Amino acid sequence: MPGKLKKLSPEDLNEISDFLSSTAQDYILNQLPTKEINDLDVKSEISYDEELDVDLSIDLQVDELCIWEEDLVDRALEHTFQALENLLDDKYRV
Repeated sequence: MPGKLKKLSPEDLNEISDFLSSTAQDYILNQLPTKEINDLDVKSEISYDEELDVDLSIDLQVDELCIWEEDLVDRALEHTFQALENLLDDKYRV
């Protein structure tokens, strides 16, 4: 069971939000050629009051001729949340 989070500052929340966005984006960019991506929008909303609440969404639009795995966004989300757990363990748990 993970330890309790330390009190997170607004700067901590910004760092976590940036980490989530870049991790998700990097995962997708490593799976698809950039030229095949028409639009990639990663949004993260984070709140903290006693516990961390994270809402992460990925909107991916690819070229109509692009062949890609339909579960790519789900895998990117799973990868990003696992990376978040590691980040929290390393930097923010007491």
